[in-house]
Amino acid sequence: MCYYRAMLKKRKELADSIITPLAIGGMILLYSISSPMVYSNMGHLFFYPLYADYTLQCLYTTGTWMWVYMIVWLMAKFANDKFNATVYNFVSGASLYAYVSHYFFILILSVMIIRPYKIGFIPALFIMIFGTALLILITYLPLNWLYELCFPPKETKKMELLPEG
Repeated sequence: MCYYRAMLKKRKELADSIITPLAIGGMILLYSISSPMVYSNMGHLFFYPLYADYTLQCLYTTGTWMWVYMIVWLMAKFANDKFNATVYNFVSGASLYAYVSHYFFILILSVMIIRPYKIGFIPALFIMIFGTALLILITYLPLNWLYELCFPPKETKKMELLPEG
């Protein structure tokens, strides 16, 4: 935490400067360049980053990291407060659990439902999206309840987020 205030101060200086609109436009331009929309040199399902060509791999991963970078800045600015403790804990906890476990549920649905019944693309898409979300919630709630039963949450105090101080 020793660099947090300095980081916030620098972030505020950058956000208040004239370069901010140019930076946003530049980031959108770079993101559009780094989103390869080609259907040649494709890998397969278990081939990350899904392209066989090295140039496309670099562009794809660079665009992904730019997207993550922008989301971190936006969430630090707009969504870093607890508006409701229950909703905040559920959304932050369930999203981390979804990030860790979603691919397992995708595989389960595809192997047990989509492939055996030879379901078409559009119905399979809905089954995958809503089925994965449902399975994540169904498994998250009891696991979270068990975790909080074993390790009760501690009381926390909100950290001061001002760049000065």
